[in-house]
Amino acid sequence: MTWDTSRRVFLRGAGLAAVGVGFHPSSLLVRTAQAAGAGPRALVHVFIRGGLDGLSVAVPYGEAEYYNLRGAIALPRPGQAGGVVNLDGTFGLHPGLAPLKALWDAGRLAIVPAVGNYGLTRSHFDAQDFMETGTPGERTTATGWLDRVLKSLPGSSVTEAAAFQSQMPRSFLGPEPVLVAQTLQSFDIRARNWRAEAESLLRAMYAHGTSDVYRVGRETLDAVQALLTMPTLNAAPANGASYPDGAIGSGLRQTAQIIRGGLGTRCFFVSVSGQFDTHSGQLASHDLELTRIGAALAGFAQDLGALLDDVVVLVSTEFGRTAAVNGAAGTDHGSAHCSLVMGGGVRGGRILGGWPGLSPGRLHEGRELAVTTDYRDLFAEIARKHLGVDTAQLFPGYTPGPGPGVLA
Repeated sequence: MTWDTSRRVFLRGAGLAAVGVGFHPSSLLVRTAQAAGAGPRALVHVFIRGGLDGLSVAVPYGEAEYYNLRGAIALPRPGQAGGVVNLDGTFGLHPGLAPLKALWDAGRLAIVPAVGNYGLTRSHFDAQDFMETGTPGERTTATGWLDRVLKSLPGSSVTEAAAFQSQMPRSFLGPEPVLVAQTLQSFDIRARNWRAEAESLLRAMYAHGTSDVYRVGRETLDAVQALLTMPTLNAAPANGASYPDGAIGSGLRQTAQIIRGGLGTRCFFVSVSGQFDTHSGQLASHDLELTRIGAALAGFAQDLGALLDDVVVLVSTEFGRTAAVNGAAGTDHGSAHCSLVMGGGVRGGRILGGWPGLSPGRLHEGRELAVTTDYRDLFAEIARKHLGVDTAQLFPGYTPGPGPGVLA
C-alpha cells in the first residue's frame, strides 16, 4: 500500500478508532476541570475471576470447625511453619498476603468475610455478569453498576473511568465513556511512521463540527495528548514501590500512574484471572496467586503514599468456595466470598459485616459459608460515602441497606 493510499484509507475509515479507544470514545482525561467540584476521590475495583476462596484469604483459625472441615488443606495457626498472619486472635491472613498486615495495623485495610447473594448462582459466567450488573438473577440488565455510578457522580460531565483489559468489562457497559486498554501506551493514534501528520489530519476533520461526534472527536484527541504528555506515564513507581508480574500488578501500576498524574479519573477497573477455580490442588494455587495479590496491593499503597487518602480499593470475586475440602485437595463452588477494602477513610483493622460461623447448623445448605452482607450493600456504601453518589437508583429493583460500615 502506498503512503497516499494509506492516508486516504485512514481518513475515510479511521474516525475515533484510530486512537485506540473502546466502543464509546473516551473523554475521561480532559474533564478534570469540569469535575473539580466533585473532589479527587477515586474507586479502584479489583475483580478476581474464578471464585477466590474467602476462607483462605481471611482464615478463621480461631474456630476449631475450620480445621475439621478443611483437613489437609487447612492453613496452620500463627507461629507455626507456613502459618497465617494473626489479625485479631480469630482471623489471620494467608501468608501470601502478609505484606498487607502493615495496612491492617495502620487502619487502612478492612475485611468483610461473608459477602455475596444467593441469586448469583454457582456458574462463573452468570455470577460474574450478575455481580457486574448489580442485578442478581436478572439477565436482561442493559448497564453495569459502575456505568450507573459514573452517570450519578456529582459535578458537571464527570465521566472519567479506565479499565485495564482487552475489552469493555460488564461493570462499565452502558453509555458512559471509558478508556479500555491493556497498556496506557496503546491509547494513541494508530499511524506508524506518520503519527504527527495523522493527528493533524484528524484534528482538521473534527475541528468545526457542532454535533456530539465532532465534540467527542476533539475531546478524544485532547485526551490522547494529555495522557501521552502525563509526567508519570513512563515513570518508575514512586516511594520505592514495586509490582509483581501479571494482570493485577500491571493494572494497579498503571492505575497509580494515572492517579499520580493528577488527571482526575474517578473509577478504575482491574480484572484478574488466574488459578482461583481450585477444584484440586488448592494449596499450591493459592500460595502463588495470593502472594501476587498481596504484593500488588502493598505495592500500590506504597506507590501512592499520601494519595491513598483519596482512594478506596475494593477487592471482590464472583463467589466463594465450599467450606469442606473435597477429595482432590481442593474446594468447589460456594456462596459467600471475602472482600478486602483498602485506602483512605476505611475503618481498617476490623472484621466487618458479621461472621456466620462454620458450625454445621450455620452453613448454607450444609456445605458453604453463609452470606451475611449483600454485595450490593457493600458496593453502595462505597459509592455513597466515598464518591458521593445517590445510591437510591443504583441497583434496579433493590434498595441498599447501610452497608457493613467499611467507611467512616
